[in-house]
Amino acid sequence: MFPNFETIYHRPFEMKRYRNNVTQLPAHEPFTTTYKKSTLANGIRIISEEVPTVQSFSLGVWIDVGARDEQPLQAGIAHFTEHAVFRGTTSRSSKQIASQFESLGAYINAFTSKEQTCYYVRALSHHFEKTVELVADVTMNPAFRAEDIRKERNVILEEIKSYDDEPEEFILDIGEKSVFGKHALGNPIIGYADTVKNITATQLHDFHTSYYTPDNIVIAIAGNISHSNAVAMVERYFGKYKRRRKVVQHKRTLPRMFTPKHIETERTFQQSHLLLIRRTFGAQSKQRYALSLLNTILGDGMSSRLHQRIREKSASAYTVYSSLQLLTDCGILSIYAGTETATLQRTETLIAAELQKLITDTIPARELQRAKEQLKSSTIMALESMSARMQTLAKMEMEEGAHEDVMATIAAIDAVTLQDMKYLAEQFCTPETWSVVKIIGKG
Repeated sequence: MFPNFETIYHRPFEMKRYRNNVTQLPAHEPFTTTYKKSTLANGIRIISEEVPTVQSFSLGVWIDVGARDEQPLQAGIAHFTEHAVFRGTTSRSSKQIASQFESLGAYINAFTSKEQTCYYVRALSHHFEKTVELVADVTMNPAFRAEDIRKERNVILEEIKSYDDEPEEFILDIGEKSVFGKHALGNPIIGYADTVKNITATQLHDFHTSYYTPDNIVIAIAGNISHSNAVAMVERYFGKYKRRRKVVQHKRTLPRMFTPKHIETERTFQQSHLLLIRRTFGAQSKQRYALSLLNTILGDGMSSRLHQRIREKSASAYTVYSSLQLLTDCGILSIYAGTETATLQRTETLIAAELQKLITDTIPARELQRAKEQLKSSTIMALESMSARMQTLAKMEMEEGAHEDVMATIAAIDAVTLQDMKYLAEQFCTPETWSVVKIIGKG
């Protein structure tokens, strides 16, 4: 990938939530969003949302392939492909790619997730056509030269080492393996050193040929671009690519039933680290908003129960939070804390107690309302970001299978009841049903 380009793992496009409460929505409903969708003859889906009040746009080329689609001996090949396309196309070198994007004042980046690969660009609207031409060349015409692949392999191997030095990433990889086992969802997105070392230019080419095909691509656009212009430009620069003759079927079966595990290891870290993690349902569940609210109450924010109990009251940890990641058909709910080895067991006990309280004690109505305001606030404020709008369009198409107006989202959040929260707490918060991972720091 380009020097200084950031590749995002685990939680792509995740936005930090600034906790401004929204007490009520204005009567004129300025938050209503509209989108249009077209499908080219070759199968590429184009989803756009025109926002005439800005002078820029965000465009994402989304490929419906990620880490969960990899073969065991090729773990990391989706991420490797994402890196390798920036090494050069059949008509441009890596330096030319970087120079031509930057000559437009454009910012391009990419990420690989468990289920998708995305190449996204932000630029001014009057550079739309040239931007589409460039991103089409990068994503669809990579050269995969052997020497370039050798260099990029070394970059990724260094990246793997850097992730091994990041306690939160390292422990999450262990946790996901405990939840998904030998299933591809249990592998780190970046892959393993042993698999990355053996991925060849030919294998990258074959992977690209199999998955980077029009019927497997969604192009999402948000900004000051009309839908007719979006369709015309995508048709001009992506329309020449043909449907694949033989469709590669995604065998996205769920892993076997989740069995909680207890894992403990030692590392040369200054702190010790604790992760509790378990399976949940996925993004297509009607209960996804209730689960997001449960996560908010539990550990997402300064007013959350984990932050207040473990950091503010007991001062057992500097960092403690919960996180929810929803895939198409399943998800993971996790709790992380970094603390001194001497207080590690106490921290685990306090977390278990907070989980148990969600089951035994009814959540106060005011606490649920606060969580709703936090979730609605972050949803509405995201509309001010063209990148967030673009991401939402694509993920609704690819993960949730339907598009939902923001006002419908707000209504769905408001509709969650205390009974819904009680049901979810009973289903997911029993401490014994979580895997527990401990890293004992040996600084």
